[in-house]
Amino acid sequence: MTSKPNVDLAPNAPRGRPPLAVLLLLGALALSLHGCLLEGVPIDGALPPSAAGERAAAVHIRSLAEPSAEGLPAGDATAPAATEPPPSVTPLVIRPQLTPPRADAVAASDPAQAPTPPAEPAQPVASTADAASTVQATEPASPPAAAAAPASVEAAAPVLRRVDRVVPTYKTRMPPATTLVYDIRRGILSGTGELSWRPEGGRYELQLRVGIASFNLLTQISQGGFDAAGLAPLRFTDQRGRRAARAANFQREARKISYSGSHDEYALPDGAQDRLSWMIQLPAVLAAEPRRAVPGGEVLMVVSGARADVAVWSFAFVGVETIASGQGKVRTLRFTRTPQSPRDVLADVWLDPARHHFPVRARLSHGDEDDVLELVLRTPDGVAP
Repeated sequence: MTSKPNVDLAPNAPRGRPPLAVLLLLGALALSLHGCLLEGVPIDGALPPSAAGERAAAVHIRSLAEPSAEGLPAGDATAPAATEPPPSVTPLVIRPQLTPPRADAVAASDPAQAPTPPAEPAQPVASTADAASTVQATEPASPPAAAAAPASVEAAAPVLRRVDRVVPTYKTRMPPATTLVYDIRRGILSGTGELSWRPEGGRYELQLRVGIASFNLLTQISQGGFDAAGLAPLRFTDQRGRRAARAANFQREARKISYSGSHDEYALPDGAQDRLSWMIQLPAVLAAEPRRAVPGGEVLMVVSGARADVAVWSFAFVGVETIASGQGKVRTLRFTRTPQSPRDVLADVWLDPARHHFPVRARLSHGDEDDVLELVLRTPDGVAP
């Protein structure tokens, strides 16, 4: 048989295992790619530019930028040493673009190398209106104003009015119970008046009734007790004609004087009297301290009416005078209270020292001679049963 020549169909095809150079090159490429994946290095740096663009999307989908807890420590960007290629193979130089380490890791390892944060872009200046709205939106709403404090159970006590003069207190000696009858004159009118004095059981009641031509002109009533300064009124009522009565209340515990027709209140000093009780208080003082009835002598007392008219009444001794009464002449001690204003009360009183200093005569006016009320004792004894 004729033997066929041995023809090499693929003269360029490799025979047997690949050459050693090819194996080394492939191994170096595999190691480089494996190191990039472990270090979190983008694979773009390990591939040619054309291949990097095609593989970028696929590579970035695999989120391997942050090493796991078991991986390399943050901030260590040192790539592992490349395996040295054999001498006969030209080494493939790989310059990976390493992901910059985190700022907090660098600062922790070396504060001097901490990167400077980029400056924030300047914010546009807001207008005044925008600033106001911003402040209003950002500031917490102020708490609502505290609700008005509930009204106290007891209203605050009003400031008490006071007289502008210090008044002393005196010793007193009270006269016995009696009823004094007077002839009354007011202008051209005349009538009868009666003063009833009833002290009993540590209390008293004093009444003055004045009538002209069967018409009740004036009714005054003083009720109260006694203390170290003499009479201590509790309530005084004053009724003129057919008008409603008005009252002054001497609140001893509260130390004030209040009124039925006024909100004014006065401090209540010791020895204060009302417009009727002074007609007994003055005789009681002179009976206990007769030296007051001398030239220059006087007796002071705070006197209150029922219309919040409080003032210091100063009874000055005028002298000894003899006056005519219904049954004869009587030697009296005259005291006068000078008014302090045009409409203030002018009071003249003549007291009989022989009969407990009861008033024998009295003249009361408000600065008008046509408005003078005069009382003159009717009986010579000055006492009516």
